[in-house]
Amino acid sequence: MLCCLGLGFLLAAVYDLARFFLGSSKPVCFVLDLGAYLAAAVLLYSFAASRSYSGVVRWYMAAALLAGLAGYFFVLAPATRALQTAIKWVLSRPFVLLWLVALRPFGRLWRRLWRLTGQKMRAGAKKRRKKQLKSKAQVLYNSNN
Repeated sequence: MLCCLGLGFLLAAVYDLARFFLGSSKPVCFVLDLGAYLAAAVLLYSFAASRSYSGVVRWYMAAALLAGLAGYFFVLAPATRALQTAIKWVLSRPFVLLWLVALRPFGRLWRRLWRLTGQKMRAGAKKRRKKQLKSKAQVLYNSNN
């Protein structure tokens, strides 16, 4: 029974680690849930086949596996989630610093130069445009000149 408890605890830890590395989007969680369910069934049946006298899964084995899962998720998971958040924060800091110090100012400079170049090109094109229409001649009627 203690082995099933440990198997449940181990399965929950592996599940939590997989969600840390693969993310927690809906498709990933669905696949991980299916995988955890199948892994729990395989672990339970393989343990029953190797340790039980009859080779049949007993109710207390399944209960111990579920208790191991619940023990991990209700007792240890909040601490590991805080640790995972701290690890992600520490690992992301060099990239955030690179963004703040180098990439964002360079992007602003590039955008400013692009605007100035565009303004100069538009001004030059406006100067180079040929007049398509002839100038209007003014005809003055009844003039004494």
